[in-house]
This record gives sequence, structure tokens and C-alpha cells, in this order.
Amino acid sequence: MNSDPGNNGPADPVNDSINEPAADQPLEHESVEAGEPVATAGDIDLPPVEPPSGRFIAQLFLIPALIVGGIIGLFLLFSWSGSQAQDWQTLIVSLGRDNAHRRGRAFHDLAQLLNSGKTTETGTPLGQHPPLATALSDLASRTLAEQPAPDEAADHLQQVVLLVRLLGLIDVPESTLPVLSRSLASDLDPAVRQAGLQALASVGKRAVDRKATIDESSLISSIDGILSDGETDLRRDATVALGVFSSEEALDRLDSLLGDSDQIVRYNAAVSLVRRGRMQGLAVFRDTIQQATQDRGSLDLSKPESKSEIEAFEQRWLLLQLTLKAVGNLSDSLSDSERTSLVKAVTLLAGDDTPARIRIDAKRVLQRLER
Repeated sequence: MNSDPGNNGPADPVNDSINEPAADQPLEHESVEAGEPVATAGDIDLPPVEPPSGRFIAQLFLIPALIVGGIIGLFLLFSWSGSQAQDWQTLIVSLGRDNAHRRGRAFHDLAQLLNSGKTTETGTPLGQHPPLATALSDLASRTLAEQPAPDEAADHLQQVVLLVRLLGLIDVPESTLPVLSRSLASDLDPAVRQAGLQALASVGKRAVDRKATIDESSLISSIDGILSDGETDLRRDATVALGVFSSEEALDRLDSLLGDSDQIVRYNAAVSLVRRGRMQGLAVFRDTIQQATQDRGSLDLSKPESKSEIEAFEQRWLLLQLTLKAVGNLSDSLSDSERTSLVKAVTLLAGDDTPARIRIDAKRVLQRLER
């Protein structure tokens, strides 16, 4: 700071920023001699400005785009390689962790991996890879046998359900079916039993599609035990699971379910039997159509008010639509008498007093039955 108080006033911002030399100080740059002409912009001969060519512009943008594209491609390649590096062994280890978030993520990743069609180095689909099936089955079996503390019960239940669902994506029955059979035991939570039934249905359907056989001897008794219980949702899923088996024992049990008190159980049994060529299931389809015809008020969307009434209405509506779809799909397999009987029943639903959505479906089915 200047010691002279008179010089401690506010600084001049112009002089501070530019720092011009004092008037009595000579400029350091060369001066122009007197009489020397000064060149102006108009006196300078500049080269003509040419517009850039289309090729130059293309190169200007194309080359950086190719570079960026290459970088992105390498990034995606490394990301894909990284996802493969996170192989099924790592995911199964994560499924056994205590951290629920990690388990959930591992379940999602392994399910995607199994559904993606990926194969092992030898060309075996991951869903048919015995080491994977053994590791997952062992983990599921150990987890099923655990007795968690009360404060850990909910977390343990979620883990078991996830593991059982994953077993439904594996087609190595000698490893998975014993564990799935155990998941149907009456001492387990209904959520686990339901996951087991749905997993069995998936495994069985894929076996039918591959024309493969699975040992159903120990499974039918477990499923039959659920069918004897009072849990409606479980009984419905059990009927679907039973429908993937082809033994006479399974078909006879399905036949007995055609007279069940629950409409959806009857429908599921009928579909499974008809798929196996047992046309006694057609009676269930015809009864469902006739019931809707006789009680058209049950199809009136404006009548349900409470939540339970709405749910019942949606169930009736869906069941009728599925029934009509099943009848249409069977059109080429029906005898003349079966066709005549179903045409008569469906025609009554094709009138103007039927809600538009059902009426349209009914007319579409009639077209298939009458062609």
C-alpha cells in the first residue's frame, strides 16, 4: 500500500485494467515515420474466399462420426463381454447372499440370461446346462430347508420364491424336479407352493414342446394333495400343472375336475383334456357359453359397483372370451355333431343384445365353425 495518505483513495478501474504508460514515457513500439503511407484494409490484396465443397463438409462430419461410432461400438463390446464375464456362477453366488437388493438383481440377470438363448462354450443352452441346474437346485434345496428367525421370515420367503421360479426356467428334470416337488409340500407358505406349481407348468410345457418325457410319478401325488385343499388359487394353478402330464392317471384326474365347483378349475381341466384329444371338455365350453346367454346381465359392465363385484365381473368376462377363443381354435378338430352343438350355443351370443366386444368375438368364432 502507498504510504502517502493522499494516494490511498479508490483505484481508477480503467487505469488498473489497461495499465497505460504515463504521458511523459515514450512508447516502446516502433513509431510510423512522417510521410510514410499507411496501408489500409482496402489496399491489401486478399485471396478470394471459396465456399467449402460438399466432400469437405461430409469429411468434416463423417470422420468424427466414425470415430465416435467406433468408440461406442468398443464400449458396447466391452459391456457385452463384461456381462458375459458375470457368468451364472457369480449370479448364483449372489442369489445366496443376505442382501435382498443383490439377490433381486441377480434373479433378474439370471432370468434374462436363461431366456436370452445363450449357450455354453460347447453349444449347450444354459437352460439345459447340468452344472447350472445342479448349483441352482442345491441352493434352492438348502434354502427350503432353512428355518429363519421370525424377523427374517419375510426376506427368506422372498428368496425361496425367487429360487423356485428360476427352477422353472431350467430343463434338467433330474436336478430340478425333486426340488420343485418339495416346494409343493403342505407345510410351506402358499406363495412358495404357487411358485412351484407355476414352475412345474413351465417345465412341463417345454417338455411337451420338445416331445420329451419327465418323471411325473412323484409329482402327481403332490399336485393331487393341493387339489384336495381349499385354496382356490392354488387349485387353479395345480390344474394347469397337472395338464402338462400325459399319463392316464393325470388325464383321469383332470376328467374328474370337469365337475369341480370352481369355473376356472373346470376351464383349465377342459383345455388340458381337449389338447390331449379328450373331447369331453367341450361340455364345459358349451355350458360357459350357455350360462352367459341365459344371464346377459352378468355381462353388463355398468352393474358391478364394489371391488369384489368388479373382480367377479372381470373374471366372468375373461373366462367367456377364453372359452370362445378355445372353441374357435378347435374348429378343425370337431365332429359334425359337436360343431352343430357349438354353433347353436355361440349364435345366441352373436345377437345385438350382447355387449359389442363379446358379440364381435362370437361372430368371429361362428365364421371359423361354419367355414
